[in-house]
Amino acid sequence: MTENPTTLPALADTVSTTDYSSGGHALAVSGSDLRTLAGMWLATFRSERTRNAYGADLQAFSVWLADRGVASVLEAVRAHVDLYAGDLAEHGYAPATQARRLSSLASFYGYLQTEHGYDRNPAANVRRPKLPAYSPRLGLNLTTAPKVIQASERMTAEHRALVALCLFAALRVSEALSVRAEDLTTEAGHRVLRVTSKGGRADLVPLSPVALRLLSEVLEGHPSGPLLPGVDRFQARRMVAAIGREAGLSDPLTVHDLRHGAVTCSLEAGEPIHRVQQLARHASPVTTQRYDHSRDRLDKSSAYRLAQALAGNG
Repeated sequence: MTENPTTLPALADTVSTTDYSSGGHALAVSGSDLRTLAGMWLATFRSERTRNAYGADLQAFSVWLADRGVASVLEAVRAHVDLYAGDLAEHGYAPATQARRLSSLASFYGYLQTEHGYDRNPAANVRRPKLPAYSPRLGLNLTTAPKVIQASERMTAEHRALVALCLFAALRVSEALSVRAEDLTTEAGHRVLRVTSKGGRADLVPLSPVALRLLSEVLEGHPSGPLLPGVDRFQARRMVAAIGREAGLSDPLTVHDLRHGAVTCSLEAGEPIHRVQQLARHASPVTTQRYDHSRDRLDKSSAYRLAQALAGNG
């Protein structure tokens, strides 16, 4: 984060640890002990992606504090976190990023309270930005998604595999890049993919005939082991952006747009939201609804279907 000294008063003039102390006891630990505590906290999350993100969030706050003369995150009080939240907003971080960073801090301090007797959670009641009802990106829809599929078929097997896994199977990029040939299996006559979802939960994701066709070449080339060896997140972003250009899309295409498109297209096609939630493996239907950009259209109202159903029974 770039420091702008005119936007924040000097921390020493604004915050006093003594003034804001809860009167309990704080943890007196060395830097190595703090790293151990942070490691123990991160170990409570099964997802490597979550551990990496939350660890980076804690490190960013630690650096922010150090730049203002606070030696450790264990010396932080509510006023520090309030100032940090204001600084994130001032420097233009997306609301979702601000909310996650503050959530990370609340989780860390909450863990210290529960497991190690820390006397306060300075991030517990800090106001977080309200996230928009809709995902800010439109992603793909039933008009643009077919163009992406057709474009991928003019490209390499790896390009087609990314579309199969992220658009047709609604995988996150980290999940797609972790798929191994051994993860494909058959259940009740359906070809399915075993996926480790957020929180370490094991899920079965059905693969449609189209998805299997798009995957066929990488499966032939890699009958065992990773399906996309040598493709990392950076390369995946470049490959998907290239698909978007080949498809003639007006906006750059991202990997998340493919997963987003799986949800949006399913909802546009009339799939019930609980089934789309199951496809995307969202923990809450509220998350799924954020991708439904047509939900406020009056012609989509359930009032009409309800009236038809009641009239049929009248």
